[in-house]
Amino acid sequence: MTRITIFLDWGGTLAQVPTEFAQPWKIWVRVLESQGQTYSDERVQSAIEATDNEVGRQIYSYLGRSSEFWKMYDERVMDALGIRSLRERLEESIRSVFEDPSSVRLYPETPTVLASLRDRGYRTGLISNHHDGLLRILKHYQLEPWLNTITYSQEAGAEKPNPDVFALALRRAGCKPYEAVHIGDSIEADVEGARRSGIAPIWINRRRIDRSPGCPVIHTLDELIPMLDSGV
Repeated sequence: MTRITIFLDWGGTLAQVPTEFAQPWKIWVRVLESQGQTYSDERVQSAIEATDNEVGRQIYSYLGRSSEFWKMYDERVMDALGIRSLRERLEESIRSVFEDPSSVRLYPETPTVLASLRDRGYRTGLISNHHDGLLRILKHYQLEPWLNTITYSQEAGAEKPNPDVFALALRRAGCKPYEAVHIGDSIEADVEGARRSGIAPIWINRRRIDRSPGCPVIHTLDELIPMLDSGV
């Protein structure tokens, strides 16, 4: 079957995202300590979890205004921690870490593979559980010209594996599910999410986990082009 659109995940697929981004309390603790304020991991983690539960889903209503959301979010975390002074300086320091595009690193083969896909006539699309800050990172690495479409969860109001994210990506790409393939590193979000949406999944297993996802598997993006050329 001919696939004309190649969808790719972002973190863990095209780019390596710092592991501490998945544990933001560690960043908060480090920044707080740099400003002479000491809080335990447990207390900061509790404050962040409470803030997530209270306002986390509001990010969907801040499309195009994510910086406003994160300012509000950080203020809620500081409230939960009882921080009353130097709040503006702390917020600026926190945001400088999370919003630094260079903290995210492209995998070495990413630009070459994207160029090869375009040269072979494929349309490429990005599908990511991210907010509009992703656009700043793509611009930093000059990846926009290599991607025909960009879809992120903030636009869809849901995250992968929710089918709404894949449906939006398909509409944007102007293709049917059977005309597309999706490559991602998460079995639940990417493999199962794509499969439920009728899109053929490919699992990129960079960590070489001993697990069978019931679909084609690659270990680096360098293996993608030969797989596609073989008719997957």
